[in-house]
Amino acid sequence: MADKADSTVKNTTITIKDEGAIRYLTLNRPDKLNAMNQVLDDELSAALSAADQDSDVSVIVIAGEGRAFSAGADLSDMGESPSSRDIADSINHSIGFYQQMVSLNTPMIAAVHGYALGGGCNLAISCDMVVAADNAVFGYPEVKLGMAAAGVSPTLVHQIGRKAAFELLVLCENINAEKALEFGMINRVVAPDKLLDTAAEIAQQLASYDHDALWLTKQLIRRCADMPLPSALELGRDIGLAAGMYK
Repeated sequence: MADKADSTVKNTTITIKDEGAIRYLTLNRPDKLNAMNQVLDDELSAALSAADQDSDVSVIVIAGEGRAFSAGADLSDMGESPSSRDIADSINHSIGFYQQMVSLNTPMIAAVHGYALGGGCNLAISCDMVVAADNAVFGYPEVKLGMAAAGVSPTLVHQIGRKAAFELLVLCENINAEKALEFGMINRVVAPDKLLDTAAEIAQQLASYDHDALWLTKQLIRRCADMPLPSALELGRDIGLAAGMYK
């Protein structure tokens, strides 16, 4: 991208735009409510990797074009009678994508409006922060559709705990932004016309900080989440000492 100040690239399903140190990735299948098919998954995965490897990018903002953030998986990709192998391949692909999401070092902010369902909901909550419009709708319809919520369960359980995850995954009741905030799935609720501005303001604030400090703090938070407190405290000390060596 030649002009870092303001450049836009359109792939088949993703619009990529740089504004200074912020990279905006916008899901661009509005006629399908940004349902996630193989092409979108692959293009988003590639765009995230490219952003994470770009030293000029401090923050990634993920949003959706049109009336929704993402209505989840595009089930037409599976065909009418998918084989067990097809289903396994799809689940493995989903798990690989979410593993990539949690391994990225660049802070990510999701700007969510309209539907964020199934895989679309997991995409949002896999980000480090989520700003949601008050018209956002979150939910997991998999079990109601006769499918085990295999690809989305691990991420949700790790994000909000077993009981809240069970409620969402098994009752299959959509929730509004305020309930999602209560569950700890999102960070802020704003009016729809303030959504992108609010996400941009947060991104600009993060981008104004020392890049290495931001990067190391995200790593520390990610790793501490899966550690006993004593080990996490030691990790914090070790990262602090290591970071101090380079100042």
